[in-house]
Amino acid sequence: MYKRSKKLLVTGLTTALILSSMVIPVSATGDFSSISISAQVEEYITASTDQDPVAALVGETKVDAPASAADRVIAEKEKKETTALTKEKSEASTEAGTEEQKEEKKEEKKEEEKKEEKQEEQEKQEAKVDTIKYPQFKDRVIVTVSEGGVLNIRESADPEAEIVGTIDRAGIALVEEKGSEWSKIGSGNCEGYVKNEFIRFGDDAGAWAEENGIPKYIKVQNSGLRVRKEASTDADILDAVYENETYSVLSQQDDWVEIEMYDGTTGYVNDDYVEVRFETPWAKTVEEIEEMRRAEEEDARREQERLEAERKAAEEAERQEQEEEEAENESSESESSESESGSGSERAERSAERIERTEEIKKENENTITAEEEEEESGVSASTNSDLRTSMVEYAKQFLGNPYVWGGTSLTNGCDCSGFTMKIYEHFGYSIPRAGGQRTYGKLIKVSEAQPGDLIFYDGHVTMYIGGGKVIHSSSPSTGIIISSLSYSGTPLFGRNIIDAN
Repeated sequence: MYKRSKKLLVTGLTTALILSSMVIPVSATGDFSSISISAQVEEYITASTDQDPVAALVGETKVDAPASAADRVIAEKEKKETTALTKEKSEASTEAGTEEQKEEKKEEKKEEEKKEEKQEEQEKQEAKVDTIKYPQFKDRVIVTVSEGGVLNIRESADPEAEIVGTIDRAGIALVEEKGSEWSKIGSGNCEGYVKNEFIRFGDDAGAWAEENGIPKYIKVQNSGLRVRKEASTDADILDAVYENETYSVLSQQDDWVEIEMYDGTTGYVNDDYVEVRFETPWAKTVEEIEEMRRAEEEDARREQERLEAERKAAEEAERQEQEEEEAENESSESESSESESGSGSERAERSAERIERTEEIKKENENTITAEEEEEESGVSASTNSDLRTSMVEYAKQFLGNPYVWGGTSLTNGCDCSGFTMKIYEHFGYSIPRAGGQRTYGKLIKVSEAQPGDLIFYDGHVTMYIGGGKVIHSSSPSTGIIISSLSYSGTPLFGRNIIDAN
């Protein structure tokens, strides 16, 4: 306000100065009052520190004139207002920065909390694994249908869905999807859905198996584990067992497990060095069930043929015996009649001829059973490939411990049971099918007839016999390729001799 008044004053004085300069020449009468005013204006202007007083007067440059008390009050007020405004802006800026920092800290805190929660969850899971009582059933189920029953596996979670396979009581399966009423499982070569009311999960599965007396076996964890006569480290050593071998469990007491050896003897091993498992069959697909049915029908047909051959042979033997008796009677009558007409030497010669002919007929009748039937009667299949069979067994043992992979055919990176046997045979120049096709390939034999290299079949599983009551096979994802006893999973069904059939 003060500055504006000053500017107006100066402007007015300047205007007066200009007018006076215009009047002076006309006023020759000696009136110098205007000059006095002009001089005063000039003196005021001269006192200003600005070099361009006109520019200063019109506000183009700042006039740094001495401030009055009023000017100082106004200036101080403006300074305070400016300082307050600056402080307010600074505080606002600081507050905004603080809010951003707060948000950043909140995000950092959330991240830290997430990390802590994740770590806690991981620790809980690890602790849970450590406390699993039945590791065999981790992420798996057991079938709890009644004795002698089977559980249908369906294509979808619907009681009307197509049946894709079955699994026996105490069968084991991997849980692929757990639902409230239905769960998706995988077992053997079969995958599908089953109702939860007929299965138990995890440790509950193990508890059910324990309560229902499901048979057990051990898997040896360390090679050279001693088998003792009694459940004591002071007892006599009977034998040693080796890593990945399996044996049937007869009983358990304290820290010892009583097992049955391959030769039928029994002994004890320390349970710190073995894994005790329940004998749990796998599922069978509809195709595998059909193949087994055909195999059983073939077995029955061959058995019927064998019995029929025995019956015919018995009848033929009886007929031959009757003919021999008749021939002897005729011979006696002939000799009696010839005794009157011929010499004794002639009669003896004719008798010898008849005896010789009778023996020839007898031998012909004894050879009516075919060579194949003779093999069945003897219970042993002749083989001219013992070296080949030994080589196949030694080759297969190279892959012990390698992983099981469902559908796999790699002996090193992973294979399933039929992929394992197919690749072993392929190495020796045999081309055999995969999966269920092996069940009908080659010559059907009894398990008791098996020789090293022959295939032995179970419910939904195939192994290769290596002699001494043992088989080698790609067993399961948890075991990989191992050696087991013939009875490791119950009684084997039948065998196939591919080597001598080609």
